[in-house]
Amino acid sequence: MDNLGMYVMGSSIALLILLTVIALIYFVISSRNVKRQRKYYEEIHTTMARGQRVVLASGIYGKLVRVGEETCDVEVKSGAVLEVSRASIQQIVGKTKELDL
Repeated sequence: MDNLGMYVMGSSIALLILLTVIALIYFVISSRNVKRQRKYYEEIHTTMARGQRVVLASGIYGKLVRVGEETCDVEVKSGAVLEVSRASIQQIVGKTKELDL
């Protein structure tokens, strides 16, 4: 019973060290993923051009009709043209034919 306090203190310190190591590993992995994602979106937004087929964050597919500084015009299958934020474009699918979406 005399050494019970030492065992409790030692196990508490070991647990704190383990939790700190786990938190550091999580931080490193998540920061890498954030950097990778940021690079991906920077690449998408610098290569956007008229006529490309894109996917919006809402899941809507369309063709870029106009690319502006803050917004883009996207033509959907029904022929309607939507003005959307550049940030809502999640993926560039490819080029489209002039008449076909």
